[in-house]
Amino acid sequence: MATLKSRFSKDVYERNALVYKMLANPKRLEILNAIIDKEATVTELSKMLGVRKANTSQHLMVLRYLGLVTVRRQGKNAFYKIVDRNLVEPCRILKDLYETKTLPKISV
Repeated sequence: MATLKSRFSKDVYERNALVYKMLANPKRLEILNAIIDKEATVTELSKMLGVRKANTSQHLMVLRYLGLVTVRRQGKNAFYKIVDRNLVEPCRILKDLYETKTLPKISV
């Protein structure tokens, strides 16, 4: 009988779990999906999310700490953009799985 092996190193699972933990917040997922193709300011993101700028800034701080977004400063404005659109691909995959009823929709 063949020995069962893990596909990745323990380090990969630890790093991935940290990113998943940070992305487990729906506001952060919404931010990342909003800035896939277009840069946005804290003001624009706050308006879209319906939250205060301070809250949006905190979410962006976490995303910047993880290296998931970049910031470009122009005058007094800071423009945020996702570093790689593949980061939110799991969001689309899960949405598709819910729609095809492969996964049950979980009530929130």
